[in-house]
Formats: sequence, structure tokens, C-alpha cells
Amino acid sequence: MKTYDPRDINVIVNGQFLTGFAEGNFVTAEKDEENYSTHVGAKGEVSRARNADPMGTITINLKNTSPSNAVLNKLAKSRDTFELYVVDANENAKKAGGSICWAEKPADLSWGDEIETIEWTIKIADYSANMD
Repeated sequence: MKTYDPRDINVIVNGQFLTGFAEGNFVTAEKDEENYSTHVGAKGEVSRARNADPMGTITINLKNTSPSNAVLNKLAKSRDTFELYVVDANENAKKAGGSICWAEKPADLSWGDEIETIEWTIKIADYSANMD
């Protein structure tokens, strides 16, 4: 039997572990484009072209009370890029991220009578992911 533990999922930005994640799906990672584009000719000949786009996106959902919002907000205002990795220390470990990252924009803010979720969209120029 395998046991998944969400406490073994870490988001690390420039060596700093983020904290204060929202409930539910708190981080997603995806490549922006397909690996190949295909073309089918008039007589059914199939061709494919490798897509060289290395970009990816990681979306992080934090509680509005998380101290990590300040970390990401400071990076969003900066002109510098940063390093970000999602590391899964569960039995079927996965890792995604890159060393050339930036916040797509400062996070949207909202207020209500409960803890709100702040969504951060991080673009990654050298995205890589493995499912070892």
C-alpha cells in the first residue's frame, strides 16, 4: 500500500520553502506547449515537428494569511528572475520547476468573511519536470 502525504510536497523559491498553502489543489505545474505539432496532408501523410518552446507554468495557491505572499510579492515587483522548484518527497517522487522564473503579475487580491486564496502564476523559461 502506498500513502500520499501532502506535507511532503515542497515549493522552494531561491532556497526558501513556501508555507501557508490553501486547501485543495495548492500547486500545479505544466509545460506551456505540446512537445510536437502535427500536420496531415491532403492524402493523409502525417508529419510532425518538434516544438522547441521550453516554457512552463507553475500555479501556487496560498492562504491570504500566508507569510509566503510577501516573498512572492517582492519577487513579482523585482526585475530579477528567480529559481523555483516543486519537490515531491512521497514514494513516487516528482519534481518540476526551473532556474529562470518570474511572477506573471502581482497576485489579485480579494477580501471576504473567510480565509481567501491568493493565486500566484509563475512563468518558467527553462521548465523541466520528471516523474521518477
